[in-house]
Amino acid sequence: MIDIESLRFAWTQGGADTLVLGRLHLDPGQTAFLHGPSGCGKSSLLGLLAGVLSPREGRVSLLGQDWAALRAGQRDAFRADHVGVIFQQFNLLPYLSVLDNVTLPCRFSALRLQRCKPAGGAQASAQSWLQRMGLPSDLWPRRADALSVGQQQRVAAARALIGQPELILADEPTSALDAALRRDFMDLLLQAARDAGSTLVCVSHDEQQAARFDVQWSLPALQTQEGFA
Repeated sequence: MIDIESLRFAWTQGGADTLVLGRLHLDPGQTAFLHGPSGCGKSSLLGLLAGVLSPREGRVSLLGQDWAALRAGQRDAFRADHVGVIFQQFNLLPYLSVLDNVTLPCRFSALRLQRCKPAGGAQASAQSWLQRMGLPSDLWPRRADALSVGQQQRVAAARALIGQPELILADEPTSALDAALRRDFMDLLLQAARDAGSTLVCVSHDEQQAARFDVQWSLPALQTQEGFA
């Protein structure tokens, strides 16, 4: 699913390396918890996995496809087909309804739209995911900016999961929630990823959640190793 080899990444040409990784591998359907102090490169690694950022050296592959071998437009299309992202600030379109936000990936990916057909299409699939996320139907027609922070978070998760992308990237998905709600949301996210057959990589400072994942990655520790799997 995910393969990284001999990676070096820096934000500026000629600048100091932000990330140096030997080898990193994740199998289909596995869940990984990524943690480390602020500024250690966690969000940068997510950007590399999503093909938004490019390494200075080395290879980052998803589903056997080296991101660097694709042109910009091809990367966008490949990402739309195979990657769902839960952003830390959710990045919902405030002027769209809840339902329209969740179905948005299907407008950009024919593959994800096709995968919704067994559920009755994009609208029916969006409704199903919103139900799974505990969002009552009276909220679905509302503008996204009319929802609470916790409700917006669940909409963002449903949007990432629709169409069963092979990889889900979650950047601090529980940062806006109090402790009582974090575990409930992580329960939903982990089970939803399993049901969709998606690989999940989650960045979080909440290390109490780490043991619930198949793999735990400490980014500073990974950068001190010459090779790992």
